[in-house]
Amino acid sequence: MAKDLNVGKYHKSVDEYSDLINEVYKNYPDGVNLPPMYAQFIDKSMSNILIRLSRYKFVAKMLKPTDEVLEVGCGSGLGSIYLSQNCKSVYGIDVQKQEIAEAQELSRRDNVKFEVKDLFLLDEEKKYDSIVCLDVLEHLSIEDGRKFIEKISKLLKPNGFFACGVPSIYSYEFQSPLSQASHINCPDRDDLERELSINFDRIFPFSMNDEMVHTGFQKLAWYYIMLCTSPKD
Repeated sequence: MAKDLNVGKYHKSVDEYSDLINEVYKNYPDGVNLPPMYAQFIDKSMSNILIRLSRYKFVAKMLKPTDEVLEVGCGSGLGSIYLSQNCKSVYGIDVQKQEIAEAQELSRRDNVKFEVKDLFLLDEEKKYDSIVCLDVLEHLSIEDGRKFIEKISKLLKPNGFFACGVPSIYSYEFQSPLSQASHINCPDRDDLERELSINFDRIFPFSMNDEMVHTGFQKLAWYYIMLCTSPKD
């Protein structure tokens, strides 16, 4: 392979390193263009993108290589792509056409599928090993949220798990104007657990601050991640 890049001299094997790095540039000659939301994070606040991805990292650790995963509210797809590197497949759905178009443009992986789809239109005959829903429930009223969780429970395999992530009510006054304009129902963790328990027998609640997931005092948490198992009939 032609050595097109100037790789410098500080490598154990300059030739080997040059071959490998040239292969990377050959495979991705145009790089990847991030959607505007993530471009804004890189321009204004890199910590936001790191915090978002840390939520997916936590959930990804729970997956098996054989898992078929549904992500509801996948947005522009960066999280689904992350999950797909840790499981058999990911089906990402969202009701926002622009974000699905961005996800389809961003993805380079064959085991991820993105589609404009309403959760309530999914066929309940198809069951998933895991369902992931991060930063979605806060956009729904309490009544709509109950219907949403009930639908998810019907799409989950009996031995599967549902990962739900929601910003806490205690973080609301510190959220960005964009978030405050969109969020309808940011819950207290006890309230969220009660809502989830209507459709799930076992719930494992976690608090989260920035990249740190913990079991600490919930009112000091800015975000909650709830792992739900054993969907009720």
